[in-house]
Amino acid sequence: MIRAIDVTDTQEVLELLMLQQLSYRVEAERIGFDEIPPLFDSPQTIQGSGERFFGYYEDRRLAGAVSVKQSPKELTICRMMVHPSFFRRGIATKLLQFAEQIAVPGMPVKVSTGTNNEPAIQLYTKHGFEPCQKIEIAPNVTLTVFYKRAEGENSEPEGSAFFP
Repeated sequence: MIRAIDVTDTQEVLELLMLQQLSYRVEAERIGFDEIPPLFDSPQTIQGSGERFFGYYEDRRLAGAVSVKQSPKELTICRMMVHPSFFRRGIATKLLQFAEQIAVPGMPVKVSTGTNNEPAIQLYTKHGFEPCQKIEIAPNVTLTVFYKRAEGENSEPEGSAFFP
């Protein structure tokens, strides 16, 4: 089940932070960079992020989460995380599809991940996201930014590329 996470609720925000720590530590190892911003979050930084958080719950346990930020021009998927105990169960796919549905049809959807985070790269490309930009965040560490258009009435025909 996917539902909104109330980041003003102490228990929910602490549960989210625990999940975030576990998930992003795995990414930090994969990309060889331990200064990923989500590793330094607090309840206050989560609450002040302006992001909307949604959790995937299995037996009332938070197994994964996604956060999004909507602007007039695009929907940004800011965070995608799955508890390591729940890897390879399709949770990231369900969260990604859920996040995409929030976007206005035809609107660009943006997501980024460490260039060396192969499971995330595979997830995004499998779901039609196209790599559009690489950003160096530290020596020998890059993020890859992906875009796709939200599906729906105003979407471009399948197979068309979107480059901002």
